[in-house]
Amino acid sequence: MKRVLITACLLAVMAALGLATVAQAVQPASKPFIHVSPSPSRLDLGTAVSPGFYDVPKALTLNIDSNCLHGPIVISASNLKRHPGGYIPAGRIFVRSSATSGFVNLDRPVAVSRPEVGSHKIVVDVQVLTGFSDMAGRYSGAFTVTVMPPV
Repeated sequence: MKRVLITACLLAVMAALGLATVAQAVQPASKPFIHVSPSPSRLDLGTAVSPGFYDVPKALTLNIDSNCLHGPIVISASNLKRHPGGYIPAGRIFVRSSATSGFVNLDRPVAVSRPEVGSHKIVVDVQVLTGFSDMAGRYSGAFTVTVMPPV
């Protein structure tokens, strides 16, 4: 975002100095955009029968629609909260994509893609580590998907 603002300021200065023809040649034909849509929009984690690593039955697909270069797509997660009480920490939620070396825990945000130009899909496999202390019940949480600026 900062890079775009600086460029816009430079173009305004160049136009003021009579270099408008140079400024017109640099401006893009359309405004850059990036749109991310997850599929499914709600991910059912299923039922873990016993403690251990549990593969979520359906992968999360991130559909990226873009007309410009963007940085990596990063995913993070909240704790899985049990209703009425208890939780599974985000550090026991794992993701895997073509940009990771196997499953990586979500203690911290994880890059699930590399910088790309244009539209593409990212398939993210999800795994949860359950323990004996995790009570049966309904858990809920959220993934946050962030598009980083290109470097």
